[in-house]
Amino acid sequence: MTSFRNRLEDWPELLAGYALAALLILALASAEQRLPTGVRAVRFVRTCAPMLMLPLVYGAAARTARVLHGRYLDADLYAWEKDLLGFAPNTALTSALGSPLMTEVLTFCYFSFYGCFLIPAILYAQGRAPLVERYVLAMVAAFLPCYLGFIALPLIGPAAGLPELHAAHGPSGYVITAVQSEIMAALDPPGACFPSTHVAGAWVTVLVLRRHVPRMVRLVLWTLTAGLTVAVVYDWYHYLTDVVAGLAVALIVPAVLERAVSGRDAVRPARPRSPG
Repeated sequence: MTSFRNRLEDWPELLAGYALAALLILALASAEQRLPTGVRAVRFVRTCAPMLMLPLVYGAAARTARVLHGRYLDADLYAWEKDLLGFAPNTALTSALGSPLMTEVLTFCYFSFYGCFLIPAILYAQGRAPLVERYVLAMVAAFLPCYLGFIALPLIGPAAGLPELHAAHGPSGYVITAVQSEIMAALDPPGACFPSTHVAGAWVTVLVLRRHVPRMVRLVLWTLTAGLTVAVVYDWYHYLTDVVAGLAVALIVPAVLERAVSGRDAVRPARPRSPG
């Protein structure tokens, strides 16, 4: 950030924000060590703090998206996808499936992503603190490379980057679509497209929790995540390239974490058994 500060007028503010976030996490870790072990609320907040800060870091990362290229590359990516595939994925998908009812269903799947931030509280209330730690670690580890991707390939998404095409071919819906559009307009910063954090986070959720939840919950997670993966292209929030990159992040991160945890457990000395 400091190397490209001439392209960021608010770079001191961004650095200060990151520093304050780091200090808060360190303060919570210190408080957990100093306070009695029975103060479960402190442990929960400390565990979840990195994930709770992701929306703030998401916005800050999007503000730095153009530091390398100086512009958004939507037109270039759209032309590349069309040349590679012979068609434009957003237009083709909306034309094939488009209807207001389908838009509502798929947009609901997209909207369900926000529930990911409630999962740690639900698991912690069930007394599953180790699973909360694993889930938060996986989500943070998946989101951070996505934030670097914002800088590597700055995009504002097909709806905003290709407004004439979106006006001609974009989907229409009802209530859920209108609510999500308001959320996007108010909270979704330009430049936060590649890779898709929604796709990465939703699939990480499925992959981390699939062996730890009942069959019906697992089925719901798979269904919503599959719908979300289609929705991001159908609703013109992302390009197909963003989806592929988000899936790659979601597949690689849990695998790397599993290997790291397995390696740590393998080198950890076994506890001596008590006699008798």
